[in-house]
Amino acid sequence: MSEQLQQRATSIIEILRRQPERGADLLIDFAQQYGADAQVEDDAIIAKLHWMLAEEESEKKQALQALEAITTEIVRKYNPKALQERQAKETALAEAAKKLISPNNVVLRAENIRKRYSNSNFTLELDHLELRLGEITGLVGENATGKTTLFRILSGDLAPDSGVLQFPLFAPRNKLFWPELKTKIAYVPQELPIWLGSLEENLRFEAALHGIKGEANQKAVAYIIQRLGLAAHLDKSWAELSGGYKLRFALAKALVWNAQLLIIDEPLAFLDVKTQLIVLNDLKNLASSLRHPIAIIVSSQHLHEIEAVADQMLFMRNGQLEHLGRTRDWGKERTVNVFEFSLPLAFAELSALLEGFPHLKLWNNGMSSFISTSLDVSGQELLQFLAKKQVSVSYFRDISRSVKTKFYEEYL
Repeated sequence: MSEQLQQRATSIIEILRRQPERGADLLIDFAQQYGADAQVEDDAIIAKLHWMLAEEESEKKQALQALEAITTEIVRKYNPKALQERQAKETALAEAAKKLISPNNVVLRAENIRKRYSNSNFTLELDHLELRLGEITGLVGENATGKTTLFRILSGDLAPDSGVLQFPLFAPRNKLFWPELKTKIAYVPQELPIWLGSLEENLRFEAALHGIKGEANQKAVAYIIQRLGLAAHLDKSWAELSGGYKLRFALAKALVWNAQLLIIDEPLAFLDVKTQLIVLNDLKNLASSLRHPIAIIVSSQHLHEIEAVADQMLFMRNGQLEHLGRTRDWGKERTVNVFEFSLPLAFAELSALLEGFPHLKLWNNGMSSFISTSLDVSGQELLQFLAKKQVSVSYFRDISRSVKTKFYEEYL
């Protein structure tokens, strides 16, 4: 093993000299797997950051020397027994963390929240809501139904007219001191505020505002930069970042000071499909982090994408918030199946074609067609029926257990 370890270290050093950034990433993985303690991984991250920020050639050379020294030190201090003890300790900590967030600590509890706007005759009503550490809560619904109003209330930016808002994890005696609470809550609005200076300067400033200074500031910034893949963009300004990286920066800015509740409004709205998946994966990893698990509530019109990562779902219509329960349980009590599909037929033609297929209702939203059936009729049977009729189906999805059916309750 020692020989293999030495060969791997030699390979990393060679790559560091040719491709420093790639070599540094390999070193961070190497430190995580074989470092004598967790500190060596932090040292590798900070050394990489020093190399990326260095302007003078002498500074870059010094940072590379530090990276090589860390590589050599990992091999020199390698101790199988100590490594096993470290891994056992990390496993024990992971198990302890799971117990701590299972059944999950309640971060926020809201009861009978009401907010009325007399000039528009709009009223927000929320009977009950719990947000838990380590979980993602998805909020979906029609446009202009009060989602942003709800988020502003939960984040402390807007006072409700009535109801009870509690933060058991932060204020166990229910004494809400908002200046202190806001050090635990991060709110990322849909319209991201423009910032001046470089990304790295803003992250350091944000951490300092929350009391993280000196070496701790450097480590906190290095950690979140590595976590969200922002290392290559540290010296960029707002105008130089794409929409996806602006959102990642907003997340980094919100999380660099270890917020434990993240409220994020429509993060997928202006992102391409690939970036949406990256951001959703970021949120999932951030929520379930063993080092700093957080509670996340996120709103989106991208129903299927949010369903894929959410632990529980909420639905809002005309200011009324309905708790739909655990995502995995949604649709278990349904009485019908619902299928969404697209094909090159006018609705009248499709209606006539499906007269020979056992179904309850058929409707169209202008883009796709929907059909409801009894529970004993499967999507495969519908596809086979259309195939026999020689109809080409360009899109098909079984939405029987999707929150999307909430938008079509009048047909069910």
